[in-house]
Amino acid sequence: QKQEMVLARKLIYSHHIIAKTKRKAIADLSREYNLGGYAKIGWPGIIIVEGEEENCDAFVDEIRTMRWQHLAVRGEERTKIFLNTDGDGTARSEEERSILEEWRRFPSKMKELG
Repeated sequence: QKQEMVLARKLIYSHHIIAKTKRKAIADLSREYNLGGYAKIGWPGIIIVEGEEENCDAFVDEIRTMRWQHLAVRGEERTKIFLNTDGDGTARSEEERSILEEWRRFPSKMKELG
């Protein structure tokens, strides 16, 4: 049985990222959604997230609820990964997670730059 997983990357632009509370929220949310990437602190603020598409979308939805002078998704990339699986697809197996890791281009944990 083949199952499709979509690895997504999103580039998010902000006027700035300075506040410690936002920086902590970005790190916490990326951990919660198992996303990796970079957060460039300062002016402008740039966040690049990478992980399962549903998790990237949820991350963007949550950070949009914060107060921003300007926040926009400026770029998106999707890569379809086909998995051979016997499971029902509700939970990722270790093997599926390792395949996802092989396809990543960015760090598996959020890193701050700047």
